[in-house]
Amino acid sequence: MTKIKKILNTIDFIEYISKAMKKEDLFLLYKINNITQERMELFSDFIYALNELVITTYMGDDITIGEDRIKHFKWCWSKIIDSFKQERIYFIDSVELYNYFHEFYKESFYDEEDKNNVIIKKLSSFWGDLFDYNQNKTMSEYETLIELYKIFNKSFIVN
Repeated sequence: MTKIKKILNTIDFIEYISKAMKKEDLFLLYKINNITQERMELFSDFIYALNELVITTYMGDDITIGEDRIKHFKWCWSKIIDSFKQERIYFIDSVELYNYFHEFYKESFYDEEDKNNVIIKKLSSFWGDLFDYNQNKTMSEYETLIELYKIFNKSFIVN
């Protein structure tokens, strides 16, 4: 690969992860992929509740180690699924959805040595921004959203 192609690929990548899409392009992609504001809000509520429960009930690295972290996450997951059931909102206990969030929290929270307020705020703002229908997004963020939205849709039961 020539030096110019490498530079152009680098520029494309930087734009992919940093340049916000035009609103009209974003809304067109929402429409093409059947993404609705109502579902995004519902999925955002699920993620917000899970995030809050994981963070606020975690007893610390000195107490919660190894298998206990897995048990903690499973307990949080079950609590959120049950809470939504009580509101007559049903998510099947999807392995794909569970694994997505388990891996995410394992890497970005449980395995993080310094669980300070900055990390906790970043987790909350990441999910809040990603599932905010009107929030500008980069193409990278949009692709993350569409992947997770599709997994959620397969796990959500409409009554």
